[in-house]
Amino acid sequence: MSRIKIPEDEENPDIPDGTHFKNSLKEFQKLVDKTVVQKREERLGLYIKDAEEMDYDKFCAAVQDLFGPEVKSQDVKTFYRKISNNPDGRTEWCELFGYFIVEGDALAAQLDEENMVFLVSKKQRITKAGVKRRDVIKCMVKISQLDFLVTASQKGTLTIFTSQMRVMTTTSIPDSPWINGCDYLYQLKRVVAVTERTIIVWDYKSQGSVLDTCFIIKPMEHCLLCICSVHQPAEQLVRDDILMGDDGGHVNLFTLTSDDFGLKQSKSKKQAHIQVLDSKKFRHIKRKLHDDWVVKVKYIPALNSFVSCSLDSIHSLVLDDLKRLEDNLPVRDFSVPRGVNAFTYCGKANIIVTGGEDKVLRLWHPNINTKPVGKLMGHLFSIMEIVTNEKDQHIISLSSGKIFRVWDIHTLSLMQIFHDTQAGPRDAQIFTMIFDNNHGVLITGSAVIDIYPLTRMIQDTKQVPQSHERNINVLLYNRAFHQVLTICAESIVKIWELESGQLIYQIEDAHGPSVELTCAAIDKNGFHLATGACDGTVKTWDFGSGQQLKALSISKESSDNEHWLIQMTYLKASESKHVILVLEYSGTIKIVQGNEGEPYLCITWSLPEALSLALQGNPVMPLRLSPITRKANGIFPDAQLLPENNPVEADIENPLPPEVKVKCFDVLRVEGYNLLATASANGSIIMWDFESAVARHIFKAEQAVETPELLGINMLLFLCRSALSVRKQSESSTYSSVPQSDDSHMQDTEGGNSTSSIKRELLKNESSIAENIPAEIEELTKLPDSGNLENKGLLNVPEAEQKYVPVLASAHEDGCIYLWTITGDLLREILPSTKHPPIPLTVLCTDISAKMLFAANKEGHVIRWTIGSFLEDPLDINKHVKQQLCWRAHSTKIVNLFYDEERDLVVTASTDASVRLWHGHSGHYIGYFGQRRLFELAESTDIILPCDVNELPFTIKDDSKYIEKKQKFEYPLVLDREKWKSLTRSALAFKKPGVLEVEQDFKFFKALASPKIHKYPLESFKSGNKDIGIVFGSIPIYRVVSPTKTKHFPTRHTETDGSADNITKRSRIMAPSYTTQHLTSGRNVKYLQAAVSTSPSSFPTVPISSSRKTIKLKDVLQPN
Repeated sequence: MSRIKIPEDEENPDIPDGTHFKNSLKEFQKLVDKTVVQKREERLGLYIKDAEEMDYDKFCAAVQDLFGPEVKSQDVKTFYRKISNNPDGRTEWCELFGYFIVEGDALAAQLDEENMVFLVSKKQRITKAGVKRRDVIKCMVKISQLDFLVTASQKGTLTIFTSQMRVMTTTSIPDSPWINGCDYLYQLKRVVAVTERTIIVWDYKSQGSVLDTCFIIKPMEHCLLCICSVHQPAEQLVRDDILMGDDGGHVNLFTLTSDDFGLKQSKSKKQAHIQVLDSKKFRHIKRKLHDDWVVKVKYIPALNSFVSCSLDSIHSLVLDDLKRLEDNLPVRDFSVPRGVNAFTYCGKANIIVTGGEDKVLRLWHPNINTKPVGKLMGHLFSIMEIVTNEKDQHIISLSSGKIFRVWDIHTLSLMQIFHDTQAGPRDAQIFTMIFDNNHGVLITGSAVIDIYPLTRMIQDTKQVPQSHERNINVLLYNRAFHQVLTICAESIVKIWELESGQLIYQIEDAHGPSVELTCAAIDKNGFHLATGACDGTVKTWDFGSGQQLKALSISKESSDNEHWLIQMTYLKASESKHVILVLEYSGTIKIVQGNEGEPYLCITWSLPEALSLALQGNPVMPLRLSPITRKANGIFPDAQLLPENNPVEADIENPLPPEVKVKCFDVLRVEGYNLLATASANGSIIMWDFESAVARHIFKAEQAVETPELLGINMLLFLCRSALSVRKQSESSTYSSVPQSDDSHMQDTEGGNSTSSIKRELLKNESSIAENIPAEIEELTKLPDSGNLENKGLLNVPEAEQKYVPVLASAHEDGCIYLWTITGDLLREILPSTKHPPIPLTVLCTDISAKMLFAANKEGHVIRWTIGSFLEDPLDINKHVKQQLCWRAHSTKIVNLFYDEERDLVVTASTDASVRLWHGHSGHYIGYFGQRRLFELAESTDIILPCDVNELPFTIKDDSKYIEKKQKFEYPLVLDREKWKSLTRSALAFKKPGVLEVEQDFKFFKALASPKIHKYPLESFKSGNKDIGIVFGSIPIYRVVSPTKTKHFPTRHTETDGSADNITKRSRIMAPSYTTQHLTSGRNVKYLQAAVSTSPSSFPTVPISSSRKTIKLKDVLQPN
C-alpha cells in the first residue's frame, strides 16, 4: 500500500533547491516505512528491541536533519502519534508542515456531525415494527404521561411500544378497512382509531383476543381521514371527546363514555365477531369548515382550541374554540395558497407553523390570521409533516422527497438538512413523524420505524472528549474576564471563553522548545499571567494579548529537577512591581520579583526550612523578623527561626516519617492575619504566622505510622467566611484554582514590634499549655494588641465580623479532609461519600463567599459540601459540614477544578486531556472545551454523561450516615399484648405446644412493637453480641421448659387457655421469686392462691442467672 505519494518526473520550480527537497522526501518515506513496520510488529508482539529501535526522539531528530529546523516539533509529534496509533492509515508529507488531509478522516467527519442537531449516523431502525407484509405505519402518537408510543398500520395493526421501543402489546383488527389515524383516550384508558367508515376502540389492558377487547362504532356518514382526542379536566373520569376530520370538509365532535363500553352481553357464548355499537347512540356534533378534505385535526390545550387543516386555498386552516362546532358562529380561518398539508404549534414561541403544496413554511400568530409573521423557504418538494422541538425551539419539516430540514424558530435560519439514505423500494413514503421531547429523538414511520437522536443526547463512543492532545497540567480561571486558561504537557497554553467554550488564542512553546510548563498563576485583576516550567524559569505575560513581559532565567549548572516549579501564586501585580511566590520540587519556597525599570525577574526572598527543627521537639518556633533592605517585596519580611531553650518532648508514640520536602502551600493575607501554610509528604503542616512572629507544627497525632504513604497532603486551602477576610488572591495553579492572597498593605518589620509579638506569642503558648483546648481556641479569636489594631484600622470593624477565625483545610492521601485552627487544633475530620473506598484527594476549592467546598480525587469524583454555617462559628460542635452532592466527572485523576458562582458552573481538568463543564448544583454534564457546538448553559432535564463515565450524580440527605456519624435508634421493642392475643388465641386453643414447638415458635417476636411513649432517640452504646444483632444481642431471651408432669388446674379450660392472662399466671408459678404485689390485680388473684398452695416439687425450678436480670419479667408483661 502506498502511503506517501512523491512526484518523480515533475519538477518543482516553486521550491528552492527542488532536487535536494525531493531527495529529502524519499528519505522521509523510508523513515516512515521503517517506523510503520516497527509499530506493526509491536502490535503483534513480534518486535524485539535493539539499538536500531525508532522511538520518538530518534524520529524527530531524523526529520529535522532532513528538513531543517523549520519543521515544528508539534507537527512532528502529531505525525508520529498518527502513525503509531494507526500504522495502516493514510499519511502525506505535507502534514509535517501543518497541512493535514481531511478527506476520509472519520474523526473530522465525526466532529462535523457534532455540530449538527441530529446525529444521523446513530440512527436506529426497527424493522419488526408490528406490521404485516406490504404494510406501512400510517399514524404514531406519543403518550408523554405514560411514556409509550402508539402506532397504527394501514392494514389494521395497533401496537404499543415502551420507552425502549419494545412491543408492550399489539392487536390486529380482522377484516378492517385501512386505518387513517389513531390516538389515546386519557380518561377511558383506551386506544381509538378511525377507518374509512368506522371508529375502533381498543382496551389494550384487558386480557383476551381481539374479539373481547375491541369495539367498532359504525356507520359514519363520511370517510374519516384523521382523529385526535380532547384533553379533558381530571375530574371528568368517565368521558372522552374525540375530533375527526372527513372527506366532506367536516370536523366531527364525538363523545365516548364508560357506559358505552360495558361488559359483553353474552360472556358464556363465544363471540364470532367484534361487538359493533351504533353510532347514532353517541353524542355527535359536526360542522362543515372546509371545502376540501380535512387532512389533519388537533386539539391544543394551551390555546383551548382545535386546529384543522385542508387542501382548500380559502379555508386552509381553522383555529377556534370547540363551541364554534355547535353555535355555527363565524370561525377564525387562515388562507394559504394550495392549502395546508401539516401544521404544528410551539408553546414557548406561541406560533403555529404550516406547510403544504407550495413548499413554504409559514409562521402565524394564533390571533393574527391576515398575514404570517415569518416564512421559511428551501424545500423542493411538498411539505408532508411538521413537528416541534419545544426545548431547543426547533422546527423539523419533512417533504415528500424524504428530505428533513431543521429550522431555528428565533433566527428563522436553517440548521441542518438530512435525508433517509436507507430507503428501499417498499419505503416509498414516510407517512408520519413525531418528536419525542422526553428522550430527544425524532421518530418516523413508514414500512419501518426510524429513530434519529439529537446529537447532545448521544455519547461519543469513539473517542474521549479532548481539549488538548496531552495531559492537562494547569487549569486557571480569570474571574475578571470570565476566561479559562489551560496548559498541557506539551506546553501549549490555551485561553477559552467560559460561556461558549470557544478558543480565544493559544501560545506554543512558551518557555522554549521541549520545555514543559508545570504551573501558572493569574493576578487578581486578571491583566497579568505568570508561568513556571520544569527548568525553574518564570515568565510574566500580558493576559489580554499573550505578549511576554519579563523572564527569570536559571543557571544551566543546576541538577535535574532541582528547580522544577510545582506551584506558584501572584502576591502582587502592579505597574511598578510584580511579586510571585513559587514552590520548587526541592521544597524551597521563594519570591520571584520584578521591579520597574529592571528587564528581568529576580529572586528576592526564600523561606527557611522548619520541619526538621519541629520534628526534633519544637512544636512552636518563634521567629525573628527583620526588614528587607534591598528589593523589599512588601509581603513577607526576612524570617529566622529561634528554637526554644527547653524544647518540648517529641511525640514518641506517634513519630512522623522524617520527610521534610514541602509539597504544597497556601497564603492568607487579610487585615489581622498574615499566614503562610506549608505541607509536607509526611502529613506535617507548618503554619507561618508573620503577625505573631511564630511558626507552628501541625499534624494529626492519631495518624497511622504503618502506612506513611497515606499521610501525604496534596492540597492546603484557607477558609474564611467574614467580609473582613474576603481574600484578595490570585489563582493558584498546581493543585488549586482558588484565588491566593494579594494584599497591598506593608508588613510591619520594625524590631520593637517583632520582639513584642514574640513575647506575646510565648505568653499565649504558656497559658494555652496550662489550660485545656477550648481555652486555647478562645485565645485564637483575639486579634493582636490594640496598638496594632489602631494602626490597621480594625477597631472600626463591626463586632460581628471580628468573631470569625480562619480555618485551614488539608486534603490527604487517605481520602479525608481535615479542618484545623491556625494554632493546630483539629476541628473536623471529613470523609467524602463516593460509593467507593476512600480515594486520595487532589483538589480543594470554594466559592468567593466560602459557602460551598468542592473537592476532587484521583478517580475523577467531584464532591460538594455546604460550609457556610460551620464557618460562622467553627468552634461550635453543633455546626456541621454537610455533603450535598457527588458525581464522577472523569475516569482518571482530576488535576484542578474551580467554581463560578455567578453562573453556577464547575470546570474540571484531568489527566485524560479534557476540560469539562458541569452544573454546580446538580452535577449535570454540559460539554467540554474544544467541542464544535457552543455550550448550552440552560439547565436540562436530560442527564447526559461523557462517554467514559457511567455513574449518575447522587445527592446526600441531611440525615445520612455519612454526615452524622453518631448512630441513633429508638427504644428496644416491647411486647404488644393485642398482637400477642391475636397470635396465640387460635394457635394454643386446642393443643398445648411441646418443648420443641416452643423453641421454634416465633410468635413472641412477631408481637414485639415500638413503645408508644418516650419517642425520642437514644445515643448508641456498645453492648451485647454484635454477631447476633442489636436487638437479640442485647435483650435476654428466656426459655421456659415445660415440666414432665404437671398438676392439672381445677378446669380443663383453664389449663388449655392460651390467653395472655393464663400465660401471665403460669409465668408467676414458674418464677416464684417475684413478689406477689404485681399480680394482685383483677382475676389473677384466685390463680395466684392456687399456685401458692401447690407443692413446689410439682414444678421444676427455672434458674435465672444474675447476668440475665437486665429486663424484669414484670416490665415485659405489664400493659401499656
